[in-house]
Amino acid sequence: MFKLYYMSMCAPSRAAKIILNEKGIKFHSINEPVWQRRIEFLKINPEGELPVIIDNKNNKIIGYFSLAYFLEDNEDQKNLVGKCPLSRLEVRRICKWFDNKFNYEVYDNIVEERVFKSLKGHGNPSSESLKAGRVNLKNHENYIEWLLKNRTFIAGEFFSIADIICSAYLSTLDYLGEVEWERINLTKKWYAQIKSRPSFRDILEEKLFTIPASKQYKNLDF
Repeated sequence: MFKLYYMSMCAPSRAAKIILNEKGIKFHSINEPVWQRRIEFLKINPEGELPVIIDNKNNKIIGYFSLAYFLEDNEDQKNLVGKCPLSRLEVRRICKWFDNKFNYEVYDNIVEERVFKSLKGHGNPSSESLKAGRVNLKNHENYIEWLLKNRTFIAGEFFSIADIICSAYLSTLDYLGEVEWERINLTKKWYAQIKSRPSFRDILEEKLFTIPASKQYKNLDF
C-alpha cells in the first residue's frame, strides 16, 4: 500500500489524494504538520514540503505533479497528463499557473492566513492579506471562467491534473466560504462535475476542528 504524507487544507496534498483515487491506488494517509520540521519527515524530503508519496517499492515521489507523471510511466491506468505533446504542454502551463501565481496571490493570502497562521502560532489573520487575496481571487476566477468558455475542462476536452489542482485549490477556498459561485456560472458547473467524481469524496469529508465547512461545501447540487 502506498503512503501519502498529507495535510488537510493543503491544496497540493489534496491533488495527490485525488490522483491516487483516480488511479485506483490504495494508500494510507499520514498527517504531517510540516512547520514542526520533524526529523523523520525531513529525512524523507529535505525540502520539507508536501505532498510526499512512497510507493510499494519504497520509491519517494515528491509533489502531485511528479506523482502524476510517475504513475503515467509506471501504471497502465487512466491518463491524467494529456495524450499528445501539445495537450501535455497546456496541462503543464495550467499547473504552473496554480502552483505559482494562484498559490502566491490567493492561497497564501486567504487559506494560509485563516487556517495555518494560528496553527503555526503566528497570531491572527492579516486583514490586508485577506483583502488582497480576495481581490486576486476574483481575477483568477475571471480567468478560469474565460478558459471554460471554449473548453469542457481546464486544459481542453479531457480531464487532467490541471482540473485536479484547480479544484484542489478552489475546494480549500470553498470550505472557507470564500468563493462566490453565483458570479462564475461556467466554473460552478465545471466544479460541480469535479466534486461529484468518486475520487473527490475524501476531500469533501475533511473537517477542521477550529473552522466549520461552508454550507455548500459537501453539497453536490449547489
